[in-house]
Amino acid sequence: MLERLAEMVTGDNIHFPYRSSMYITQFFRRCGLSYVHDGSTRRIWTKERLSELNLGASHAHDLPSDDLLRVISELFEPDDFDRHNNRPDIGPERQVAVETALEELNHLFTRQGLAAYLDASGRCYVRNTGTGASSSIMPQQTRPLSQEEIAQRQKLSTYLDLATEDEFTEQLLVPLFQRLGFHRVSTTGHKEKALEFGKDLWMKYQLPTGHWLYFCAQIKREKIDATGTSGGNNVSTVLTQAKMAIDHPIFDPEENRKVLLDHIFIIAAGEITRAARTWLIEHLDAGQRRHIIFMDRDEFLDHSARILLDLRVKELDAMFDKDIPF
Repeated sequence: MLERLAEMVTGDNIHFPYRSSMYITQFFRRCGLSYVHDGSTRRIWTKERLSELNLGASHAHDLPSDDLLRVISELFEPDDFDRHNNRPDIGPERQVAVETALEELNHLFTRQGLAAYLDASGRCYVRNTGTGASSSIMPQQTRPLSQEEIAQRQKLSTYLDLATEDEFTEQLLVPLFQRLGFHRVSTTGHKEKALEFGKDLWMKYQLPTGHWLYFCAQIKREKIDATGTSGGNNVSTVLTQAKMAIDHPIFDPEENRKVLLDHIFIIAAGEITRAARTWLIEHLDAGQRRHIIFMDRDEFLDHSARILLDLRVKELDAMFDKDIPF
């Protein structure tokens, strides 16, 4: 099975996009893995890497390892299919389609008691046909950062020191939440503050049952504290905005109706102090507390170093590539 799966990764299977050495390395980086192809035979090298991943931990004993599931999911990235089909040397007879690739994978999975399927956003999951266990409930990685991820974390940290709140939101938070599986990640922007109602960003997440949970984010560029000296970042301001977000529904154009929020992310590019968290929770009633999810600078950077490892922000690249002007 792993040998045929390796052929799908490399594109030696004609139903999947072809990947050269560079794109194989990039593919594994997107999976949160630090493998770099060494120039040897692509299919054999990839099979060896998949064999290593297959020995890793699994959140469900009746599914492949978590790392292998991430590889399988990444096989159906639409941009890879578009890149392959738009190559000038690819004629109509060598075009690839996600639907055909999914059929090919499921043909391989049949004897393993597994089935691959795509959700409404096109993300691929694996289900055990006997027990019903699904990779859609797979937990996020908590492994230590690799050297490459540590370097990316430092770049993102430097960028946060200089980025505006809108840049933080649009160039970092939006791609982060999209890659975490959230749908319709939409920013309000700071030109329409009157319409914001405490929401800088809203999105939705689909449960395995098909139901939707709705989220918004209140985003601050600086530290959130409880000292009364931080202006708009003071915790009392955050409290007012959080209550406003809870009380005002959002309009989901896909459902053509207004919906109430299930959870609110309070996100800061700086620290959210313990005193601020405690004060905020104490001033919310029991029903409101369950809505709040905190994400401060360190937590954001730890997530982003893995999930946004291959993210290319023009301003971020320029910051580290430009010559010193003196």
